[in-house]
Amino acid sequence: MNRIFHILLSFFLLLILADCAKIGAPVGGPRDKSPPVIEKSKPLNYSVNYDDNKFEITFDEYIKTAAIGQEMVVSPPLEERPEVRLRGKTLVIEWFEELRDSTTYTFSFGESIQDLNEGNVLLNFEFVFSTGGHLDSLAVLGSVLKAFDLQPLEEKVFLLLYSDMADSAPLKDLPDYVGLADEKGNFLINNLRADTYKLFALQDLNRNYKYDVPEEFIGFVDSAFLLLSSMFDSIPGDETGSSEENVEMGLRPDSAWLAMEYMMALAHGDSITLSADDSLVLGLFDTLDMILVDSTLLEEDDSITLADLAPWSIFVDVSIFQEDNSQQYLVENTRKDRRWFTMRFNKRVEDTVLLEPFDFEPEGDWYIFEKHVMNDTFVYWITDSLIYKRDSLTMLATYLASDSLLNMVPFYDTLKFNYREPAKKEVRTRRRDKDAVGDDTEWLTITAGPEGGREQDIYRPMPIISQHPVLEIDTSRINLVKIEDTLEIAVPYSLDHDKVKLRRYLLNVDWEGITTYKLDIYPGAFTDIYGLTNDTINLRFRTKDPEYYSRILLNLSGVRGQKIIQVLDKGQKVIRSKIVREDGIVEFDYMEPAGFILKLIHDSNEDGEWNTGDYLEHIQPETVEYSEGTLTLRSNFDLEVNWEIENPVSETEEGASGDENEGVSEEEPVPEGTEIIEGGL
Repeated sequence: MNRIFHILLSFFLLLILADCAKIGAPVGGPRDKSPPVIEKSKPLNYSVNYDDNKFEITFDEYIKTAAIGQEMVVSPPLEERPEVRLRGKTLVIEWFEELRDSTTYTFSFGESIQDLNEGNVLLNFEFVFSTGGHLDSLAVLGSVLKAFDLQPLEEKVFLLLYSDMADSAPLKDLPDYVGLADEKGNFLINNLRADTYKLFALQDLNRNYKYDVPEEFIGFVDSAFLLLSSMFDSIPGDETGSSEENVEMGLRPDSAWLAMEYMMALAHGDSITLSADDSLVLGLFDTLDMILVDSTLLEEDDSITLADLAPWSIFVDVSIFQEDNSQQYLVENTRKDRRWFTMRFNKRVEDTVLLEPFDFEPEGDWYIFEKHVMNDTFVYWITDSLIYKRDSLTMLATYLASDSLLNMVPFYDTLKFNYREPAKKEVRTRRRDKDAVGDDTEWLTITAGPEGGREQDIYRPMPIISQHPVLEIDTSRINLVKIEDTLEIAVPYSLDHDKVKLRRYLLNVDWEGITTYKLDIYPGAFTDIYGLTNDTINLRFRTKDPEYYSRILLNLSGVRGQKIIQVLDKGQKVIRSKIVREDGIVEFDYMEPAGFILKLIHDSNEDGEWNTGDYLEHIQPETVEYSEGTLTLRSNFDLEVNWEIENPVSETEEGASGDENEGVSEEEPVPEGTEIIEGGL
């Protein structure tokens, strides 16, 4: 009995102890949103006469380094990336190469330093020291955007400063200084010595600070610029020593910091009202996104412009672009049907492709050539049945391709075009159903109807597309009527061959709004090059209400030279395009009631399309502009827009080529869907 009592007593004691030992999660209290705080560093931040090969930063809590290999930027750059390690709450950065004499080094950490538990970011913290007796304090700031659409690049963009003026410098050498643009394209490269510089922007896919990958985006400033301390009234922070108290607190004497986003607004002509309590963070510089401002400017509710700010720095806009210098090559050659084969290149082909048969001997012309609108894909329709009945065709193709130096040279390629008949699926039918099974007549597929399957636009022709190139059209077998009550009234039309697409035809009609039409295409209307004809097509459709549409009346001023005006949807797809050469009203009628954006291309070479740049040829990409905001169109409504064009600085009256009243030369093709406007309405 005593034994049972002791066992029960022990069991209850264990339960009590287990309950006491439970650890509960703390309840209540705000979530920690504060980034890690620096408690000390060795050496002190902004030290001078530094001659060691590492530094240590101790925080008030445990941290983690997120993607520090991509986030950390060292300026001037080192030959090898520094070693990064954590020791408790201390971050250690160590390198194994000799530093330059009398040089200010900046280690920028981007978003890599985060607290361990919540991931709060110490945004754009930088650690600075000098191997000489003073800290360099000059700076370059600005923005870098894609030249084509004025949007920041989604990938990281580096800013490179060179004191070497040679064109080959960004191709072969490391830069003097490096900066990194933020997600909005804004950048700051600070702690620079006085010198003359050339500025480049680079996507840098292989992270070697050299422009050596053809697919990389690059941007450059046309002229070198001079940074000298004597050019500015004062250079804050050009101290010959570091105050231990100020450095440990993250303070810099006689200075304050202004958020970069305000600086960008000021740089583009705006002004802001400063409040010493709210708009500025006095003395703090724990982020790279802050710009120095002379503390004497800090008057309550003072209006400040760019001229008042950062007088020891310059502002630069950089347009970044991809050169049209990627190697051209054949991506694939295929034969998915006996009667045709294709060749697809990785980019636009500027010359023709010559084909010489190897294992067959054609008599005369043996194919019809069709090219894609982008001129990168070629389709060859074989017209000789003795040839297309062969399962394998071997040819020598001669075309221009890029060599290792990106020069276009003739390239000879032996190509095989094989065709394999697809396996036929066995279809089992009952004996009594055999008579119900239709014959296996091959028809020519014809596709007709309103584009997108919607109601027919009253200002557009209806497209009719053939499966194969057409040999003959019999319009007597094409019947179009409009339906009024129970009556069918014949409607005149014209059927025109599309000037760009080989197998596309346009049914041109003077459409009436809100009207029902019926299109009948009978067998024999279209006969292709293989003798196939179409099956019967019966199509019934309606046209849109004329009051459904809207209209844009664009009043342009400041036109100098040739411009391309584009109407874009919210996805940046080109909806309409017109070429203009002088001031006046440009009309875009029959617009869908939706939101649109206006884009202008300064077509400096007057070829009717946007052209990219070329660094070694010192050619900048063609400049683009966007009208302010999104245009919201409503049905049965005219929207009037005034646009004063900002012509590029290099575009002068003498530089505008050609007479303003001359049209585009017939030798210079204009992209499909582009209208030419000689003057205003």
